[in-house]
This record gives sequence, structure tokens and C-alpha cells, in this order.
Amino acid sequence: MGLDTNTEVQQIRKVQNEQGDQVSPATEKQQMEIADRVGNHDGLTQIEVTTSGTDPEALPARDVPDGVEVLVEYREANSGNVYVGDENTQLSALAQIGDGRQFPVTDTSLIYIRTPTAGDGVIVTFEVAE
Repeated sequence: MGLDTNTEVQQIRKVQNEQGDQVSPATEKQQMEIADRVGNHDGLTQIEVTTSGTDPEALPARDVPDGVEVLVEYREANSGNVYVGDENTQLSALAQIGDGRQFPVTDTSLIYIRTPTAGDGVIVTFEVAE
């Protein structure tokens, strides 16, 4: 029995999801939203953040586009480690140039840094749509 592989598809009414259920396919709008999330953006935001003391401090608030991760890197002028995490715990140590962590957050203010020496800090980089 042969298989016709030159068939023209007029319309797809249902597709199978991961659980094997029949569901409606993505609309054009949903497909565009997905493409926006996984595609590259046109611009880049980079800020230098230094601490004013030794207590945990939130990064300045900046909106982060869907699908973009924020890179937090060790700042070259630091005198010691920088600890990165959330509001309650900053256990990820950045100890030297080239050290960095990525965070899939919606706003940079969800990321906290703590330094044993006031004035040490990080470089924050992420893509943005222009």
C-alpha cells in the first residue's frame, strides 16, 4: 500500500498535544507571540549597579521582555565577591571577571545582590525591543 506524500493541506482543524489530546492549532496571533518570545530583539540594555552598603539590595527596576534572560556579571572594579539571588537568599557567588548568572525574570528588581564591601557591584545585560 502506497502513501500519498504530495497532498495539499487546505485547513488544519485539530492537532495532537503532548498528552495525546486533540486540540485546536495555534492561531496566527499565538504564533506571532511565540516567535516574539524566542526571537532576537533589536536592542540591548546594559547597566552598572554598585551597592551602597553590605545589606542585600534589589537591582533597579527595568522591565524584561518575555523570553529574555537577564545576565548578571561580576564587575571588573570589585574588591571581592558579589552574591546574587532573590530577596531572601543570595548564595550564588560571583568571584572573578567572567563570572555571571542568568535569570529568567520579568523585572530586574526581582534580582538581589549583596557585597561584603560597599561600592562593589555587577554589570546587568539583557535584550530589549526598540
